[in-house]
Amino acid sequence: MTPEEYATRDATGLAGLVAAGEATATELHRAATVMYERTHADLNAVVEWYDEPSLGVPGGPLDGVPFLRKDYGSTEAGRLQEMGSRLTAGVRSGSTSPMFERLAAAGAQVVGRSAVPEFVMHGTTESIATGITRNPHDLTLSAGGSSGGAAAAVAAGVVPAAHATDCAGSIRIPAAACGLVGLKPTTRMIPLDQGDWGGIAVEFVLSRTVRDQRRFLEVLADGTFNPQRGTLRIGLTTRHWGGGELGPGIVDGLERVGRALDDAGYVVVPIDPPVELDQLMRGWDAHFGRWVALEAERWSAATGRPIDETTLEPVTLAQLERIRATSVAQLSADQLAADLALAAMDARLATAGVDVVLCATNDRAALPLEYLSGTLPDLDTYLANNDEFFSSLFAANISGRPAVSVPMGRVGRAPAGAQLLGRRGDDQLLLDLAAVIEEAGIGTQPLDLAR
Repeated sequence: MTPEEYATRDATGLAGLVAAGEATATELHRAATVMYERTHADLNAVVEWYDEPSLGVPGGPLDGVPFLRKDYGSTEAGRLQEMGSRLTAGVRSGSTSPMFERLAAAGAQVVGRSAVPEFVMHGTTESIATGITRNPHDLTLSAGGSSGGAAAAVAAGVVPAAHATDCAGSIRIPAAACGLVGLKPTTRMIPLDQGDWGGIAVEFVLSRTVRDQRRFLEVLADGTFNPQRGTLRIGLTTRHWGGGELGPGIVDGLERVGRALDDAGYVVVPIDPPVELDQLMRGWDAHFGRWVALEAERWSAATGRPIDETTLEPVTLAQLERIRATSVAQLSADQLAADLALAAMDARLATAGVDVVLCATNDRAALPLEYLSGTLPDLDTYLANNDEFFSSLFAANISGRPAVSVPMGRVGRAPAGAQLLGRRGDDQLLLDLAAVIEEAGIGTQPLDLAR
């Protein structure tokens, strides 16, 4: 198998070749290594390519499939996990997480670690510790984050699928930015042993095809179901959830997706953004910011390194200072405000009779470099920039709902993604809808920039 042939196959297809005796795990690893060597200097997607891969058990549904582990979250015993930070340089894991035990049992071979921003804080993958990860579709753009290294490697054909995590959009942001499929599963659908950030964190994979998402869900999930609800009603919103502006081409892409789903027999109805973003985002510090602070303090104690500008980036330090200055009573009040915003969202969707929300994944297709990074000097500017690009993502994390990003077209060379947000347990249902969009063939079509 040539590297070029390898790079066109998804994980399901590669495992099928191994099962049929038409390829071996060694051949797949060799092809993956060539693709890594060809792309690494441009992309900086991989922080470590293993001299020897972590081999899975032969004969499973992912037999021989090359796979990257994100440098945060689930672990492999004895392997480095440095989390994109100078604070955690050289840290090695003492155990293998359930996710990677299941991947090994399914036959996957782990070939390295993908790049992340510091403590997976950002929607772009840029850090002082490991540098900038670039988008293979356009090297002047970000691959997204925090699973940006994983996304860039999959989009470039280095691996067919890769480990990803999502605390506030970190699977879906890079999926949209790199033209991939990325499911943020229902909370606790996939086992975690490293903490779930108070319930907002999940782990899964990025892939080039919907069928790979199904395959990995079968391997990794503790259980799934596909609800039958009669005629499914999908609420389409073509507005920015925070009152801002959607980027060029985004409305055109969403309307194309809506037509594809309508043609497939689903009922698509227009709706307003279902949540008050200002109220929902009051939960940011109570959930996301607080956990980042706990992580930094935990690793400072474990490594004996100080918490200062020599170990942490400006945004991380600013987040720690904000959390330290915020009372428990205030954090509780903010969390309650977010919970009430979610309750109001549920009520609005129920009144509209909507089962699934269709909206933009990223509010703009092209994610600029150095605009969403941890080196920005001002935390308020950083958070405002994030709200500009990622208004519809945090609702899935804080509510525990599943959400999937699927390609819906391109703005120039930059891919754009549509997000489908379902009810808890709707993971398979969302993949059914994603398959309809994929089969419609709109993912690589140019979008109308006037809309």
